[in-house]
Amino acid sequence: MLAFVGANLIDGTGAAPVVDATVLIQGKAIVAVGCGIEVPEDATVVNLRGKTLLPGFIDAHVHLGGSDALDDRMGNRGRHATGDYAYNVNQLLSWGVTAVRSGGDWTPDILSFRDEAEAGLVRAPHIVASGRFVQACGGHPLSTVYGDDALVMQNACVLIHKEDGAGRIEAAVRRAVGEGVDVVKVFCGDDNKLLYPEDTTVPTMTDEQLRLVVRFAHESGKRVMAHIDDLDDMDRALDAGVDAIEHVCNVCTDPDQEIGDGLLAKLVSRGAYVTPTIVATAEHEEHGFTNGAPPVAPAARRAVAKMVRSGVRIGVGTDAGIPFVAYGRSLHREMRELVQCGMTPLQVLAACTGGNAELLQREDSFGTVAVGKAADLVVLGSDPLESIENTRDVALVLRDGSIVVDKGLLSA
Repeated sequence: MLAFVGANLIDGTGAAPVVDATVLIQGKAIVAVGCGIEVPEDATVVNLRGKTLLPGFIDAHVHLGGSDALDDRMGNRGRHATGDYAYNVNQLLSWGVTAVRSGGDWTPDILSFRDEAEAGLVRAPHIVASGRFVQACGGHPLSTVYGDDALVMQNACVLIHKEDGAGRIEAAVRRAVGEGVDVVKVFCGDDNKLLYPEDTTVPTMTDEQLRLVVRFAHESGKRVMAHIDDLDDMDRALDAGVDAIEHVCNVCTDPDQEIGDGLLAKLVSRGAYVTPTIVATAEHEEHGFTNGAPPVAPAARRAVAKMVRSGVRIGVGTDAGIPFVAYGRSLHREMRELVQCGMTPLQVLAACTGGNAELLQREDSFGTVAVGKAADLVVLGSDPLESIENTRDVALVLRDGSIVVDKGLLSA
């Protein structure tokens, strides 16, 4: 048994911190949480006085087979080409990320890796996977960022043609779901950012096709996450019935767009999640990866601030696996961005742990420090409620009760 004692505990529910808390871990699970808990004599005791204990962070939007740099690591590839995603998962764990939602990766590679990670056969965060992404033929991202790459088309796409009706769309969605995915990812946008400022329009699904994708995914028991480029896309995706919106305002879109009260009310009434990935937009613009387009990140921040004030359910994710958006580290910048949009540090921490677990439909398994939950834990050397920047001060990481990162805490 492992016993953490004397901790400043932030449990991931949004509740106030518990001072001088004890957490007992047996095997993979948390077996006791609270103050004044008796510690068994045979337990290994770790004194966390002056340190903060909280659930492992969850990144709600990554591409595990991608690359966060413009180098010889290929974007959107499978297990063989990425060495079993080794660099990417090690970076995630080192920054305290113990679970991710994969928003589009090679299939069945990501699914087999997910299952092996869950069985403890590979060292990685928990993975919730969408597998292949559903998009219009000739549209984003296959025919834009991937340049109709044959391997991406074969391994990562479900293509919807302009003439496809209910029968073909049902078959396409059933195929994707039948491979064993946890969630369905659909693209709702028509931008080709690589050609900006020239004609940027590429094919996208019709409103009816989008509704059919959502309908058949829901009939198969799967939630739908929708990539959008701008606020008009967001409105369209909501009308189709999607469960989660990915991004807010992407690069090379209107820098003056503003979210209206009607769309805010629709987000709240539908109970949809929005994962803004502000960090992805900001990093691309800061690295000049926009073909001269004016910055859109300020519009994204304004929209998210209004969402926060309106009570929209916010997911915390990064789009890590695209250039300049680093695995693990970028999640800490996204948390800072959300604080700057009006969330308190405690609200952001709850969103990045317990809230994201609900978004991933894994709230019964992990995301909060509670009896029976997986012992996915992070120890910080300083208090993140004093400054959200202190989430970067990762000292120790546990995944399913096993110590996967120790930055000197136990060896000191």
